[in-house]
Amino acid sequence: MPSKLTTLFSGNISRRQFFRGTGGFIINHWLLSILPLGGAGLLGWAEHDTLKLKCETWDLFYPQLPNALEGKTICQLSDLHLEALRIAPELITQAAMARNPDLLVLTGDIISTRTDLDKVNTYLGKLSAPYGKYVVLGNNDYSHLSHTLLKRYLKQFQGLGWIPLLNQASFLTPLNLWIIGIDDPATAHDDVDLAYQQVLAAKTSPAAPQNPPFRLALAHSSDCLDDVARYGADLLLTGHTHGGQIRLPGLPPLITNTYLGDKGIYEGYHVVNNIPLYINRGIGESVIPLRFNVPPEISFFTFHKGSGQPKHQVSDAK
Repeated sequence: MPSKLTTLFSGNISRRQFFRGTGGFIINHWLLSILPLGGAGLLGWAEHDTLKLKCETWDLFYPQLPNALEGKTICQLSDLHLEALRIAPELITQAAMARNPDLLVLTGDIISTRTDLDKVNTYLGKLSAPYGKYVVLGNNDYSHLSHTLLKRYLKQFQGLGWIPLLNQASFLTPLNLWIIGIDDPATAHDDVDLAYQQVLAAKTSPAAPQNPPFRLALAHSSDCLDDVARYGADLLLTGHTHGGQIRLPGLPPLITNTYLGDKGIYEGYHVVNNIPLYINRGIGESVIPLRFNVPPEISFFTFHKGSGQPKHQVSDAK
């Protein structure tokens, strides 16, 4: 996983068509064909990587950080894919709560099917944070839900204390922090102009804070980054790629489903178009219920005033 700052692409990156169907077919049949050849050892490796949840901890430094954010920690979860998830909800809850996060965010692909609605409470109901819990949706959240069930899904989040942000922003006055939620870019639900509307209006308000607020943007996929860069963000948290989910040692993943992934940016912390970007590997799996050389993760970001480089540590969830 990249752990050092990467600055790339000073201009906008053109979108290239990615053959998702072909890529998915190749990856599925590649893994299914090599597992019998590799035997128990290879399957055991994949099982270990699928279930071994990692905690990725980052210390981030900002010269103009609002004083209220000094030492505050955000916990990010992404891509639970509850239809096939075998990591126990107790482990996820314990790992997330062990660091006492001040804020919780969830960046999409929680479910894939209607039956997963019954699992949401079990996995998300015991998570808490003093400054709130915020969620944006991903492509799989939209895949099999009617408009009626989508409303029920959003009400279910609200009943658990999670605040959905679908091209909306919320200002946390005690932290001098905007949370800007961008709806799923992978299914063209994103409207970054709309998401930033309140942020822009507040800048011209007589009641605007004297010190510039911190802008935390959330989206399922990094494919909205060009538009986010037009408005600016101090941190953009995304998921969707699963870090490739299956990756031979020393080689890039075969499929990441993002245009930045085509450029080699598919997990971890980077700076792209002047936007600090984090791509979370997620917790669950899609299509194949296995990970290979790409363990699941929960990520934590602690803010500090200063100009230092990001600091990164990895540990096993306990």
